[in-house]
Amino acid sequence: MMINEPTSSPLFVCGIIGDSTAMVLNKCLTGPFKNRYDLVTAPVTTRATLSESVSQIAQLQTGLKTIISKQLGTIQLTIPALAALELPTSLINIYYLLEPVGGQLLTKRPAYTEAVSDGAVRVPLTELTWANSSPRVMQAKRFLQTGAFPTAEQRLDGYEVASEPQFEIVG
Repeated sequence: MMINEPTSSPLFVCGIIGDSTAMVLNKCLTGPFKNRYDLVTAPVTTRATLSESVSQIAQLQTGLKTIISKQLGTIQLTIPALAALELPTSLINIYYLLEPVGGQLLTKRPAYTEAVSDGAVRVPLTELTWANSSPRVMQAKRFLQTGAFPTAEQRLDGYEVASEPQFEIVG
């Protein structure tokens, strides 16, 4: 029996850069969380280890050099609305808590990620909502506020892709 491989991997590493008051997030312009704040995220590949991938993507997407504080856990998100975008409806996210150790926050859209991000921004946790943030951000917010990291699978039937940016475009 053969197992059908998805055309794009549903497995991602996600980095949480933040504390009990705020998080550093991308202003996402593409993909399942287009027009919302999202964590630094990269698809898992065999070209780099998970920890290398999350550290590299954090620096590329935010400008910050980070070290891994710890791996928090893995959560499978099922989002039926992503089928309309021809994206996998199941995303498996491996979360890392990252600690910034240098660099400078990329607050404007970097030329090399023009289609991906409008830059990074530090957002107070109190301003992050289901309307302006990805489900990954909301999981991270819960962890930063409570210290709890539930790993139960989550199905989000009511999720809608935002048609307009839910953040200020600096560009």
